[in-house]
Amino acid sequence: MRILTFLSLLPALVLIAVVTSAGQNKSLPTIPQTFPPPEPDHPHLQIDQPPTVVHGDRRALPNPVQARQDADELAKLAQSIPSDVDKASKGQLPQDLAARLKQIEKLSKHLRREIGQ
Repeated sequence: MRILTFLSLLPALVLIAVVTSAGQNKSLPTIPQTFPPPEPDHPHLQIDQPPTVVHGDRRALPNPVQARQDADELAKLAQSIPSDVDKASKGQLPQDLAARLKQIEKLSKHLRREIGQ
């Protein structure tokens, strides 16, 4: 009985042995080692000198009139929120509260982009 089980597993064991031995016989490709490493195409920076960064002037100047109007509208909307939050805590949710909060978010992002360039 054991011999039959062994004989039935023998082809699988032979196959595993052949596959593993074939994988071990392959040599890995060698990477040429050079010392010292080849010089890069760009010059080296001195350690005590920071790199020079050149910024292009691709940004438009902020519109001060539009920024002021957005800031005024943002302040007006922000002042109306605390009383609506008090009403919401009492179970009276104003219908336009979500829209005003979304408008506040939109205006603040716009102002941040305009001024924070």
